[in-house]
Amino acid sequence: MRRRGGPGDVVARRPLSLVGVLFVVAAIAHVWWWTVTPGPGRTFSTALGGGQYVAAASALATYPTAHPAYVAAAIVGVALVVRDAT
Repeated sequence: MRRRGGPGDVVARRPLSLVGVLFVVAAIAHVWWWTVTPGPGRTFSTALGGGQYVAAASALATYPTAHPAYVAAAIVGVALVVRDAT
């Protein structure tokens, strides 16, 4: 079986998918960073780890209002990947 092009060819055919994936990865990385730094993110992580799901949900509810750009980046990123896949 022969390979049909490398990663550069895939990116050249679907540049918006690459941008979308980068947006989603940035959003996921920010959520991870939010959970390991002191503040509501650490409260979320600690509550979730301790099985206190109501406390975790209330801490997680503060994320979209505090970091709307990362939420928007995730939504736009998924939309770009889905749009380019169809």
